[in-house]
Amino acid sequence: MAAGPLNPAKMPNLGQLAQLSLDRMADAVLLSDLNGDIFYANDAACRLLGYDRPQLLQGQLWRIDCALSQEDWPHYLDRLRQQEVLEHEAVYRCANQDSIEVEVTTSYLVADESAYHCTVFRYLSERASIAREVQRAKDQLRAVLDAVPGLVSWISQDGHYLGVNRHLAASYNMPPDAFVGKELGFLKNSPEFVDFVKDFLAGNVDYHTQLVEANVRGQPRYYITAAQKYDQGRATVVVGVDVSDRKRSEEALQRSEARLLEKTQELEEALRERQRAESQLVQSEKMYALGQMVAGMAHEINNPINFIYGNLAYTDNYVRDLLELMRMYQEEIPETPPKIAAEIEAVDLDFITADLPKIVDSMKLGAERILKLVLSLRNFSRLDEAQFKQANVQEGIESALAILNHRIQGKIDLIKQYEPLPKIYGYPAQLNQVWMNLLCNAIDAVLDPGLRDGSRDESKPQIVVRTKVLKGDRILVAIRDNGRGIEPSLQAKIFDPFFTTKPVGTGTGLGLSICYQIIQTHHGRIRVVSQDPQNLNSDWETGTEFLVELPIGSSQDDAPK
Repeated sequence: MAAGPLNPAKMPNLGQLAQLSLDRMADAVLLSDLNGDIFYANDAACRLLGYDRPQLLQGQLWRIDCALSQEDWPHYLDRLRQQEVLEHEAVYRCANQDSIEVEVTTSYLVADESAYHCTVFRYLSERASIAREVQRAKDQLRAVLDAVPGLVSWISQDGHYLGVNRHLAASYNMPPDAFVGKELGFLKNSPEFVDFVKDFLAGNVDYHTQLVEANVRGQPRYYITAAQKYDQGRATVVVGVDVSDRKRSEEALQRSEARLLEKTQELEEALRERQRAESQLVQSEKMYALGQMVAGMAHEINNPINFIYGNLAYTDNYVRDLLELMRMYQEEIPETPPKIAAEIEAVDLDFITADLPKIVDSMKLGAERILKLVLSLRNFSRLDEAQFKQANVQEGIESALAILNHRIQGKIDLIKQYEPLPKIYGYPAQLNQVWMNLLCNAIDAVLDPGLRDGSRDESKPQIVVRTKVLKGDRILVAIRDNGRGIEPSLQAKIFDPFFTTKPVGTGTGLGLSICYQIIQTHHGRIRVVSQDPQNLNSDWETGTEFLVELPIGSSQDDAPK
């Protein structure tokens, strides 16, 4: 039904309605003239800044904004006049001289042939939310470490405790905070432990494990102690697992040769399992911390780059408008004054006219590239993907490739042979770790300096990534390189913890072991196909291919138990 004509008698006073709307807005509003003198402040502005309205109306905006001064005000006003609207974060000074962080939108208004300055701002409450999330993450990590059935401590490079878990503190009837800042060995209960940690901190290795004896509450105890450096070697985390009972059993079994051999084999197997568990714990902690850092960096980069990218469109329009205006001037005023003609020749106006749009286009391409990289970082490492859920495998692979693009671009031929894949049920963050490790190994293999020799000089490094759906509700991801390959005698060991074919100091031997455990957790399988490195008769007959098969799954019931 068409709307009827307006009834003037029932129309509200628009001026009063606008005044009432401003007064009751949730966001704070200040109106000022071109001198910065405030002539209007709504209730929200008074509450947020802690001023009475008469106090605000006697002040200037540049006295509230900590980043402005009376000298800066004309430059700020010129920028506002050119852009008409400015959005930014600022620090405002309250009546009690406290400072608050606010999100500000400033508009340049013209009414009744006069110009005004409208400032709308709100408190940045998101910061408090972020702080709570960081604290929650710290509490979660602390809960995990407290749940570890062993003694965990963090020790600085200079040999002082940075913290301990509750199991270690309870072993000595002390609160965890009592250890912080104390020098290593202050309990005087285990010279072996002190020597082990000091030697490890002074050495060049990043991981080491050793059986250590300690006196706990007057009783000798034995611990399998593993140490892992972090923070670029400036600190280490030490995990001790009590094996005192096994140690005493081993000493008792020495009286029987047959039983000694049997129990020794069992102990070795248990030790290997424990080493795997310890290495996975350390690796998981590192990946979690790395995920937090990367997610935080992606978030911090995303805001300014979105601001830059959003303004580039306006910049492009302004540049083209100015150039068009310049062209119209040249057409309408063909007789250029000598002084202006000399300046045009000095600045090379024709080159600027041709090159300036190209520069803006290049900036847009660069900003788009950064946006894609930030998205890849967020997809790869966001912390909300630690739960069992549907995962997009190809999206995870693409995120890993985007992060590794600096190692691939211009050096390696990357061939993608994707078939459409359904989403599978799993842990996306763990699967992303698998793709990252396998791709890093492939890149290391094809960029091996020793590979480009002899008959292989003309071959360019290549990596092929394939995906396909298999029968039986399974999918396949295959990553192949044309590197040297792996000798048959070594292929059976590559998934063992701490085994690596890389030079000393360049590999930990944990990457493929972690991949194997993750794929096993997802009820899948991973295998390797590699040619003998002695058979270098063709480019693509050599190299290594890792094949990962994963079940598609159907629901939460498929989650690993």
